[in-house]
Amino acid sequence: MDFQEFINIKYYDNTVGEYLLCAGILLFGFLFRKFASKNISHLSFRFFKKFARNKFLTEFDGFLKKPIQVFFELVFVYIAFYPIHLPTTWNVMLFKGMNVNELITVVFDLFLIGSITWIVLRTVDFISLVLMDKASETEDTTDDQLVGFFKELSKFVLVIVAVFVVLGVVFKLNIAAIVTGLGLGGLAIALAAQETLSNLLSSFIIFIDKPFKAGELISTNSITGTIEKVGFRSTRIRTLEKSLVTVPNKSLIDSPLNNITLSSFRRVKFTVGLLYSTKAEQLRNVCKQIEETLIAHELIDNDFTVRFSDFGASSLDIVVNYFVTTNSWDVMMEVKQEINYRVMEIVETNGCEFAYPTQTIHIEKQ
Repeated sequence: MDFQEFINIKYYDNTVGEYLLCAGILLFGFLFRKFASKNISHLSFRFFKKFARNKFLTEFDGFLKKPIQVFFELVFVYIAFYPIHLPTTWNVMLFKGMNVNELITVVFDLFLIGSITWIVLRTVDFISLVLMDKASETEDTTDDQLVGFFKELSKFVLVIVAVFVVLGVVFKLNIAAIVTGLGLGGLAIALAAQETLSNLLSSFIIFIDKPFKAGELISTNSITGTIEKVGFRSTRIRTLEKSLVTVPNKSLIDSPLNNITLSSFRRVKFTVGLLYSTKAEQLRNVCKQIEETLIAHELIDNDFTVRFSDFGASSLDIVVNYFVTTNSWDVMMEVKQEINYRVMEIVETNGCEFAYPTQTIHIEKQ
């Protein structure tokens, strides 16, 4: 038997030559897939070279090399198996009227559309990386938030489009009928996704109204922390305890919010309680020296209050209220500590004592 006769031998409705050709294409694709994906990635970067200012080539390869490699492998699998015919004995119905050949085609199309979607999503990641680099050059952090927001929004839209492509191209469904059905059932969907839609609308309000930006310190009814990221549905806040809290955007819009970063001052208020045995002159001296301390401190605003305010249940109360000219929590705490130590020294040097809750009981003898 010569070689020509050998390659013309048929097994399962295909010749040996067709099987060898299929194996050869698969081997070629396996050996050159990484080389081809890298070069295709470098070639694709030329379209973004001007936009990326001739930077981020390594990052571009990191984003697109793997999905391009998967797409390249699928193309070689298609080319390799295109001449191969499934045996007629395999032509049986498996799932919803589809035979083996049709089912394999559906699975392949799903993987192919999935790989293309993966490439597009990674391209969006790369574009966002370049835009974020440009946004970092400005002092305003609003553009940083917008880049992250539209990145998530774009990827969400692309996934929805990919789903419709799969339904229309792979499963041959009537997209117009599906859209019409969604329109008729829009009310039910809106009711079911009411919370999600509210958070989505709240995210737009945050970007338009700008009550806060990434990097700013805010305080709500229950959380105080630094904004790390304003997302599509929620906002991530790094609390003073260094924990990361994810808050729905609707909650931030509906509740009172204090943007501490935009504040010029941090307020400190406390009460000094002295014993009832304290003389009036001592009390005046304590108030006067606390005022002098506040005036002398370079980080304390002149708008302060030191007053003998109340005759408490067990103490003579002096209210101290002042503003530290910073919005930094750490600086404010340092100043507060200095003033607290000084108040203790003033009380001690004037021969006074701090009061604590006490009761005096008088017993009368009959």
